[in-house]
Amino acid sequence: MESTEHNIACMVCGADLIYDKTAKNQICVYCGEMEASPIYCPNGHFVCDSCHSEDAIAVLQRLAEIDKSKDPKDVVKKALSHPSFKFHGPEHHSLVPAAILIAMKNRKIAKPDGSPITFETILEGIRRGAKIPGGFCGYAGTCGACVGAGVAVALFIGSTPTKGPERKVAHVATTNALNLSQDGLKRCCKRATYYGLTAAMKLLREEYNIDLGELPEHKSCKYTAMNRDCEEESCPYYIGASA
Repeated sequence: MESTEHNIACMVCGADLIYDKTAKNQICVYCGEMEASPIYCPNGHFVCDSCHSEDAIAVLQRLAEIDKSKDPKDVVKKALSHPSFKFHGPEHHSLVPAAILIAMKNRKIAKPDGSPITFETILEGIRRGAKIPGGFCGYAGTCGACVGAGVAVALFIGSTPTKGPERKVAHVATTNALNLSQDGLKRCCKRATYYGLTAAMKLLREEYNIDLGELPEHKSCKYTAMNRDCEEESCPYYIGASA
């Protein structure tokens, strides 16, 4: 096994991953655990979701503890600049709720019941996001980063399965993000992250008069060169060939 960790595709060898129609049992090259997944490397490598996102989750937990950003976009920028964040991966499912909740905590925004958003609130958002498997956007009909918008809102309003009105609001956040993602494009975890942020920030502004700053700007993505499947002009965040 090579010592170099690749940022995109197979973490072990860099080969393009195969996204099959059905899952098969595979053994993670890092932890040795067996996991059923339809995603695998043509060279026989497999990395489970936990090992794929482990270091990135630690980065988010650290940001939850020390970061003073009041803008979710700043939190996202810091996280994505860390080498532990791969171009694609389930760590983005935790990034959206972490960014929203960190910004709200630093702005000292209280929940509707008057209680504060705490470090533990953010950690719970990260944990919930981490439960969403990789490849969800294509295999389950819902994008993990878009669900992350619902996670953030659910923690803010105190939604549970038995609280009808609160549950509805959390679902609206996810639905709005998924509406944005109905673009007919190949998956891109960066674009999905911006969709999740946009939906959560707009809902908080319109329903609770909470302004977390400007929404992610169109034509602002810095990651085109890293994405082998970039949809370029079809993506609202694509800057252009001269960027």
